[in-house]
Amino acid sequence: METWQILAGVGVALLVIEFFTPSFFTLPAGLAFLVTACLSPFVADLRIVLAALTVNLLIVYWIFQRQVWPRVKQSNQATNASGMVGKTAIVTEAIDPLSGAGYVKLYGDSWSVVSEQPFEVGAKVKIIGTDGNKVVIVPL
Repeated sequence: METWQILAGVGVALLVIEFFTPSFFTLPAGLAFLVTACLSPFVADLRIVLAALTVNLLIVYWIFQRQVWPRVKQSNQATNASGMVGKTAIVTEAIDPLSGAGYVKLYGDSWSVVSEQPFEVGAKVKIIGTDGNKVVIVPL
C-alpha cells in the first residue's frame, strides 16, 4: 500500500467516526489526513509527509478553534424552561400559596407559579426552577 492510500483511509475513518461521536474532534483530524493524502504522491520522503501531516493538523485545529468551536459554544445556550431560570419576572396575578393560584409574566408570556409565600401584583420575583409547566419563584 502506498502512503497516500493509508493517509486517505485514516482520514475517511476519522470522518466516519465523527458521524457517531459528534464532538468536532475527529473531523479536523480527518480533514488534515485527507489534505496530506493529496500532497503525499508528490513527496518521496516519509519524514516530509509526516511533517506535512503535523503542520496540516495544527492548521486545521487552529482554524476550528478560531471559527467553528466558538459558534458551537454559542448555540448551546439555554432555551425554553431552562432558559428562564435565574431571570426576573413580574407578578401579574396575585400569588396565593394555599390555593396555588397566581401568574408571573416573562418574555411576554404568562406562567403559572409554585411559591411558598404570597406575592402581590407588580412584585418582582426571581425564577429558580420549573415544576412541570409551572415556574418556581422566590422574592427578588
